Amino acid sequence: MITLGCLATGFTPSSLTFSWTKNNAALTNFIQYPPVQKNNLYSEVSQIQVRRQDWNQSEMVKCMVTHAAGNAEAPIGMPTVVYQLPTIKVCSSDEGEEVSFSCIAKDFSPKSYEIKWLKNGNEVTGQKDEITAPFGERKDSNGNTLYSASSFLSVQTTEWSDGTTFTCVFKGKGENNVEVFKNASVTYKYTQTGPEGCREADVDVNILHPTVEDMFLKRKGTIICQVQINRGRVEKILWQDENKTDMAGAFKVPPKGKKGTFNLELEITYDEWAEGKKRYCVVESEDFFDPLTKLYERNIELMFEVNNEWNAAMEAEEDTMAKTALTFILLFLITLLFTIGATAIKVMIHLYMLCTDLVLTH
Repeated sequence: MITLGCLATGFTPSSLTFSWTKNNAALTNFIQYPPVQKNNLYSEVSQIQVRRQDWNQSEMVKCMVTHAAGNAEAPIGMPTVVYQLPTIKVCSSDEGEEVSFSCIAKDFSPKSYEIKWLKNGNEVTGQKDEITAPFGERKDSNGNTLYSASSFLSVQTTEWSDGTTFTCVFKGKGENNVEVFKNASVTYKYTQTGPEGCREADVDVNILHPTVEDMFLKRKGTIICQVQINRGRVEKILWQDENKTDMAGAFKVPPKGKKGTFNLELEITYDEWAEGKKRYCVVESEDFFDPLTKLYERNIELMFEVNNEWNAAMEAEEDTMAKTALTFILLFLITLLFTIGATAIKVMIHLYMLCTDLVLTH
């Protein structure tokens, strides 16, 4: 049996009625739970069970609610199953008396899987130490859940000699429940430094933050993921949102074998920035067991530092303006005094000449 749930939220008053249909035929074997109140609004849940064999892509189940404020319905179709084989990487590590092998199967679907090991084409038997475990899951840019798993095998050093091949075989589920397989192998190769193990990429990742000026003046900014490839190959550089879901179109594929610095830009709006939205820069390489991830989040200390610099600049500008204003005032006063003084001298000279004329006349 499969249990389906229907959630109604944000309604008032509390009286609400659920009903269910399948292909427009009423279903009666459902449960309706009592409403729950929060902040003067109500939420309520209903559940129903259907037989797995009766529910397929052509069957449509609907949940409907009747309420004083209006009616609503929600169709529930069978979830689309994504069938995808993983990428597989196998590595070896010589640890003295034992040799360890690791197998990472990344991004497969559905979740059902099995991993086994072969030595020169035959299943490994006898003395061995083997661990297989789930590795994690993530959502791709289409919202599909992809899974990863790992398996580790340890054998005696005597079983690891020149030309020996160990193979990791992944078995998953394909369409119509058909078994599908994928494998990867590692073969013993002796070098001057001993048996060849896994190559590792040498990559540095740096996040460049958007400028505060852009965020306040343009209401948007640019985050830059700066990836320096020193050695190895990087398959893909991409951005993920706060839920670690791939962001559509936000990726770059560096040329194969190319070294150097690669920048991947991502625009962030003022609202996203103000809310403190997180973003993740992800670097994928066949040399990594797990993608290299670097977190971007708003730097509060940087904001304070920039704000202090702005305040200091504003204070300096205000001081300069005050000094300039004071200089203009002093110049104005000097000019005014000079004008008054010159006028007074002219008046005195005029009076003196007038008095002299009067004396000479008499």
